Amino acid sequence: MISVKELKELAKGLALLYVEDDRDLRENTTRLLTSFFDHVENAENGKHGLEKYTQRKYDIVITDINMPVMNGVKMAEEIKARNKKQVVIVISAHDEAKYLLELINMGVDNFILKPLDINQFLEVIQKAINLVICNNLEEDYKKRLQVTVEERTRELKEAMDIVQDLSSEIVLRLTAATELRDLDTGLHNKRLGIYAPELARAMGMPEEFIETIAFAAPLHDIGKIGILDNILLKPGALTDEEFEIMKTHTITGAKILSGSVHDKIKMTASIALSHHERWDGTGYPNGLRGQDIPIEGRIVSICDHYDALRSKRPYKPALSHEEAMNIIINGDSKSQPGCYEPDVLETFIKIADKFDAIYAAEQDKLL
Repeated sequence: MISVKELKELAKGLALLYVEDDRDLRENTTRLLTSFFDHVENAENGKHGLEKYTQRKYDIVITDINMPVMNGVKMAEEIKARNKKQVVIVISAHDEAKYLLELINMGVDNFILKPLDINQFLEVIQKAINLVICNNLEEDYKKRLQVTVEERTRELKEAMDIVQDLSSEIVLRLTAATELRDLDTGLHNKRLGIYAPELARAMGMPEEFIETIAFAAPLHDIGKIGILDNILLKPGALTDEEFEIMKTHTITGAKILSGSVHDKIKMTASIALSHHERWDGTGYPNGLRGQDIPIEGRIVSICDHYDALRSKRPYKPALSHEEAMNIIINGDSKSQPGCYEPDVLETFIKIADKFDAIYAAEQDKLL
């Protein structure tokens, strides 16, 4: 036996749409439903019912089948197309059984036969209310889950931003360690962080690679921390013995950065070790040749050479863009075009004006 009090409590706050073409039955049933539900509306056919349905949200729809203009089957189909989870109860006469399979297939939630048995009718309504409550709980859970996911995503993004900022600060501080000993070298490191991604982008490298090389390139000479000042800052040419010591900055830098699980640090270690290797095998520390040299090392190599030519050093004056390009393209006593991967060299020449602009812009900041 249905508890009227319990049913009223369950139906509190819910809205119901009742569709029936028989006026007396519609009015009487509406009065009954109003005693339970806070909001009840009715309609005399499927078309009118569908119009009302589109105007507001109903928790439960109850409809007769056989009605003029639009029958209950068509209306239920239209409603379910709009909202698969809409709770729909169909009132059916015995001679309308042919529609039941169609209604079941479209997801109608419950059926009740005419003439209406009040107790049975209330039982069906109670089941419908319980289903609405379950659906609402599910929707509420999904919304809360979505909010939680959005909050966690935001928190994760904030954490990643902090890590990114921290990583960038580490790069700045490590490059500053070199800059404390040699201002020009510190600026050189900074410019490589601009040159290298510019060249990588022109070569069609993936965006992730471009971002990583922008992070890694400024640390290419981090191993020079281990080189004594009397060699690092020597105003004249290095002796053969001193040059051999200078070469060790590649191995020292790679050791400082080795063993990391992070891609950016892995690339930084790779560049530190390989940026003095040469395409023709004449480089150091391992004399690698061609494709054996990591692509990031090949890119940083030509950027490093260009900026070294443009920069003033204790042992040489700064060269102009045209002078630096002439040496890179035609060679000199220290390097030849064969030092560079042909594709890297070709792309570098195509965008050389950008390198000149970057150098000039960074120099202007010093003025």
